[in-house]
Amino acid sequence: MGRPFKLTDWQIEAASLMARTGCSLKQAAVELGQEITSEDCRALFNRPSFQKELWTAKHRYNIDLARDPDFNQDSVVGKMLALAQKLEEEGANDKAAEVLLKISKIRGWLGPESAVNIFGELSQKDLDAIRETVSKPQKVQ
Repeated sequence: MGRPFKLTDWQIEAASLMARTGCSLKQAAVELGQEITSEDCRALFNRPSFQKELWTAKHRYNIDLARDPDFNQDSVVGKMLALAQKLEEEGANDKAAEVLLKISKIRGWLGPESAVNIFGELSQKDLDAIRETVSKPQKVQ
């Protein structure tokens, strides 16, 4: 069994950069000013210690996003609108329309007030009385 591999500072920063931007290890290394071959990138990327660091960095980033004070309903709706626009540009109009429908529900434009109530002003007591009347056996004449 080999000795444990300790990640260097730039490798930890590369994992963090990959988690935040979705770039590859090679791209992260270039951005951090590190010269690394494709073979060394593959070897580093496949190391369990690097995979664990990348997994941790992704979760840390997600936690930071969720705790951001600017993360609210408006930011979610804005992101959804941007994604709907992208879907529309790609020709997926049906999917874009679904996103817009979901936004309408989030905003409260669609909901219980847009549904038709077939029971009118009946109370629960009235509904129970009707149910009891209907469930009684009927006499055939």
